[in-house]
Amino acid sequence: MKKFLTALSIILLAGVSGFAQQNPGTIASLEFQTPKNGMVKQYEEGRKQKAEWHKQQKDSQPLMVWETITGDHTGSYVVGRLGQHWADFDKPSVPEQSDLDEYNKVIGAYVQSLVTRYFEFLPKISKPLDSQQPSKYSEIITYYLRPGKSQDFRAAISRVSEGIEKTKWPVHYYWYALVTGGSNNTYVLVIPHANWADMEDKPDMKPFPEMLKDAFGPAEAESLTKRLDAATEHETNEMTQFRPDLSYLPK
Repeated sequence: MKKFLTALSIILLAGVSGFAQQNPGTIASLEFQTPKNGMVKQYEEGRKQKAEWHKQQKDSQPLMVWETITGDHTGSYVVGRLGQHWADFDKPSVPEQSDLDEYNKVIGAYVQSLVTRYFEFLPKISKPLDSQQPSKYSEIITYYLRPGKSQDFRAAISRVSEGIEKTKWPVHYYWYALVTGGSNNTYVLVIPHANWADMEDKPDMKPFPEMLKDAFGPAEAESLTKRLDAATEHETNEMTQFRPDLSYLPK
């Protein structure tokens, strides 16, 4: 019986391990890095060296880099890992101190400021792309909520997501909630774009307000819009460009 239970435990642990690898987590660990004035070239060269270092370490996890190309943070870079479990940070894919030493060696001297934030991906109210490859551009809309309005905002965007599914509105999007590293009650909507032309209004696609009316009728559509407006203190809109040349993407 003991041998049987031991064997069963090993099988279960192996199954859980395989399940975890096939099912990524929902945590995004992101660093917002701003290069020093006049040192963008050196910063980018350092990032390329860092990507090569991860390859030499046989890092099993991608390290993504995006460049912010519009908004107040134009010229800054977003660096990080997606699809993480909290436990992954206790056992990183490369030793934490070695990673930091390499960063300081090839990048740190060229960085003016660095801010770390952790976000939680909300898959139940998102509609991701079928491809795992990041889109070339991403529209980043950040919502800063009024105190006490997080629950109502979350309920409203969940209802909007139901409307999008109900009407089969042809869009893809990702919702994230800030966990730590900034203002409380912060939500981020990421809309992928293949190119700049994708930003154009599409004649065969109904505007957002019309989609809501089709899904729920005029009264609830108006109510949802008012709830979102009432919950939001202010919002910002930026564009980022994925930089595969600066990223580490294991095969």
